[in-house]
Amino acid sequence: MPIIRFVPLGLEAPARDGETILDVARRAGAPIGNSCGGVGWCARCRICVIEGAANLSAATWVEQEKGDELGFTAGDRLACQACIKGDLVVTTTYWGPIR
Repeated sequence: MPIIRFVPLGLEAPARDGETILDVARRAGAPIGNSCGGVGWCARCRICVIEGAANLSAATWVEQEKGDELGFTAGDRLACQACIKGDLVVTTTYWGPIR
């Protein structure tokens, strides 16, 4: 079972088959913004993958549109859209600096 680590929060949780980063974050108690019900339009769940980007599903068309609109850089994903296939380490701009 893949493990998702949320840094610098010091939280982690296992990912079940087919879960998104947002699903796992909720279970782990990692606060990730979300106001669109997980459809990707609000982009409040934007995270940055520090390790394991290859362990995610391909970006959805919503992520591609929002990424173009908001200037996503390498590693930026929407937590509600990215399905987990393996271990990951993620962060956000609002959790504070990585130690």
